[in-house]
Amino acid sequence: MDIYYESIGEGFPIICLHGNSEDHHIFDDAVKILSKKYQCLLIDSRYHGRSVHQGELSYEQMAKDVQKIISDLHINAYGVIGFSDGAIVSLMLGMNDLRVKYIVSIGANTKPQMLKPICRLGMYLTYFCLLPFCIYNPKARTMRKLYQLMLHQPQIEYSDLHKIHIPVLVMAGEYDMIKQEDTQKIGETLPYSAVKIIKQGNHFLLRDYFQQTMKEIELFLKACHQEESNESMSD
Repeated sequence: MDIYYESIGEGFPIICLHGNSEDHHIFDDAVKILSKKYQCLLIDSRYHGRSVHQGELSYEQMAKDVQKIISDLHINAYGVIGFSDGAIVSLMLGMNDLRVKYIVSIGANTKPQMLKPICRLGMYLTYFCLLPFCIYNPKARTMRKLYQLMLHQPQIEYSDLHKIHIPVLVMAGEYDMIKQEDTQKIGETLPYSAVKIIKQGNHFLLRDYFQQTMKEIELFLKACHQEESNESMSD
């Protein structure tokens, strides 16, 4: 298997997708809570963790990798919790996979220009500073590719988000590296969404603002599954 994943817990499947230069372990604390009710599938994205470090590096390809795992496991319905790059992938899954029933998007941006200028400047500097090390260091070459990904992708139009006809919790920190106008516009454009800005929060909500973030996620998941139960009863 090219793409590494772990399955923890039982119940409705929830895919957990990490951010750039991370791996599935960013969800370790969250899974301790979520796995009591749900089957958590923790995926290392392509070029990350224990997954393959070759092939196309794009958010579209990462979404295809997730869909393949879902198909291989014969899963007919699932939810997604995505952070940063993983949140971008979660939106792409929502646009293209009818098996997705809800999304928690934490710190997504629609275009590189929606990163705050100081953050983009830091990325560009790191990207160019890595160049000399790429001659002899494979890790530097991989890191440079990952920075290149963030500097050129995604290219999501707000009109594309109209394709997502499922509940979406759009989250970001008050002082996120993502421009708040982009977060708000994502929420406004999605047909069924709720926007939650964590007060005083930064980009790394699952790490630095864990309790507040998990409270919002748990309430959202409870509401989604309550609605699902009500629909089943009405049928």
